[in-house]
Amino acid sequence: MNGDRGVALILALLVLSFISIVGGALLTTETIDIWITDNHKTAIQSLYLAEAGIDHAREVLRTCTATPTRLLTSAAGLDGQLLTSADLATLLASDDQPLIPSDPSLRPAGQPLMDNSSRIIGRYYVWLRNDNADGVATKTDTNDVLTLLSFGQIGASSKAIEVTIQKGKFPNLPGTDTQTDPRLTTVAGLESLAAGITGNATDLYNPPSGGSQVIGDYGSAANYKVAVVNGDVVLGPGSGYGILLTRGAVKVAGNFTWNGLILIIGEGVLTWSSGAKGNIYGGLFIAQTRAADGSLLTSPGQITADLNPATIFYDAAAIRAANQPFPYNPVAIREK
Repeated sequence: MNGDRGVALILALLVLSFISIVGGALLTTETIDIWITDNHKTAIQSLYLAEAGIDHAREVLRTCTATPTRLLTSAAGLDGQLLTSADLATLLASDDQPLIPSDPSLRPAGQPLMDNSSRIIGRYYVWLRNDNADGVATKTDTNDVLTLLSFGQIGASSKAIEVTIQKGKFPNLPGTDTQTDPRLTTVAGLESLAAGITGNATDLYNPPSGGSQVIGDYGSAANYKVAVVNGDVVLGPGSGYGILLTRGAVKVAGNFTWNGLILIIGEGVLTWSSGAKGNIYGGLFIAQTRAADGSLLTSPGQITADLNPATIFYDAAAIRAANQPFPYNPVAIREK
């Protein structure tokens, strides 16, 4: 009997040992699962930080008055060379200047992103490069397409994304470029451009049926704006700065000067009151895409426009200033 009791004790100890081993294994597995979940969560948050950096950079570029070429030259630093590296440590060790943070004191740590309680969630950097067509390390931009390299960091976790962006703008006017943008030759393309401008309008006017929107002084040299009129316009007297998109007819009632672009896309009608004259520093584009009843045409129709009272001075700087309110749009995204 005493021997049997010894065997029972040994079996009990073996069972307890087995249960302890299994319990320890389960605990270890659960701990590993928690670590994996936390690491995955941090990695996702770092990616979101990198995306926040891209959005911040797009807004910086939209509101900046400097040309892309000038920005790329500044990004190259004193040695004048743009690195193509996608390694943050390498970039920080060089004299290349990040687009974000722009404050040199933040370069060692990065641009902080804070929550509603002013607690720092993480940090990010964004570097500006040219696109593949111009050459990533080239400082001269020829096509309004750029590359943003963004790094998001939370603790030891880091994620990087590369985004190709293109400036939203009205295409180069026919006769000012070697090739006419195909969107200017079809009703669908013209209507798409009009919709894009409407989506970024500073001011949207909807005059009542049979009425007109009067536009005299509009914007300023320091504040180019985007006006969209879903109907007819009576223009002048006065001065305007920016883009005027009219979906109906335009009648010039008094002497005016416009700096930027006047786009008459819809009915395609431009008339003048007797004695009225106008100066346009930038460009004028007229296209008929709609019939008198508002229905879409199958192809651009015949415009009705008297240009004799108008003096048009093509001005690339004024057109560029008029296009400034439009954002840089992502066209390609790649996680590094």
